[in-house]
Amino acid sequence: MKMMALADIHQTEAHWNYLLEAVQQKEPDLVIISGDLLPKDNGILPQVSFTPKLKEYAGSIRDAGVELILILGNDDNQLVIPEMETGDDEGLWHYIPDRVKIVKGYEFCGCPWVRDYPFAYKYWVAPGNPDETFIHPVQLGPPAVINRKNEIEVVPNFEEHLKKKRSVAESLESMAAQVEDISSSIWLIHDPPAYMDLDICGSGDKVGSPEVYSFLDEKQPLISVHGHIHEAPEHNGGIWAKKLGRTLCIQAGQFENKLCYVTFELNKGRIENPVHSVYGERGIIL
Repeated sequence: MKMMALADIHQTEAHWNYLLEAVQQKEPDLVIISGDLLPKDNGILPQVSFTPKLKEYAGSIRDAGVELILILGNDDNQLVIPEMETGDDEGLWHYIPDRVKIVKGYEFCGCPWVRDYPFAYKYWVAPGNPDETFIHPVQLGPPAVINRKNEIEVVPNFEEHLKKKRSVAESLESMAAQVEDISSSIWLIHDPPAYMDLDICGSGDKVGSPEVYSFLDEKQPLISVHGHIHEAPEHNGGIWAKKLGRTLCIQAGQFENKLCYVTFELNKGRIENPVHSVYGERGIIL
């Protein structure tokens, strides 16, 4: 089975056209997108009007005989969630936030939640674990969410807001408890793990999740696919995948004017021939 893994397709609508071209060229059986789906050309609020086009793109992928597995990410307007559920019901994609789904014999799990960052939109931000509420020391605007009227609404007490939410660690553990065979499971986790250089920003800051790292280190799934930090491979020497024990952690990165993705064959639980669309066979550390 041939798979294509990527994230952060949201810079422009053109990236969806790039993806269609890549699907036609590479002919994968599955495409995995670990969050940040909706173009940001005009900001986050107008994303709600993009969902008909998103369904058109997904329909084209489906018509090519390819199944699409995805989650939303931290730059995606949460008001599109009902349409994501509808698209799942219609068979356009497998939408798997905080849930386990078997596709082509493999168990897939999705975690869209991220630790806090400097940017204002906070819907997808959650505590890392139940005992610690991390708030980034730099805040580029007042913490805010999008209300039901698709308007920006400032959160009056961000710490209290976070304390009411389920943590990333709890989300991951809840799904793991539902997985029959963790060793062959595949995880879409928008936040990259800490300590692996898959989370390096252009500033040099390392912003990955310690909880994601601990979870993968302990549970040892087959594959995890991450996103969030587009520029990580540009600033870590071109590394787009690393082994953590037996788990292959993929962070393809993303560019403004071309599409970054990783293709590989999955043969009875063995990962074969992993290749990056830009870096080729370089940049994977096994």
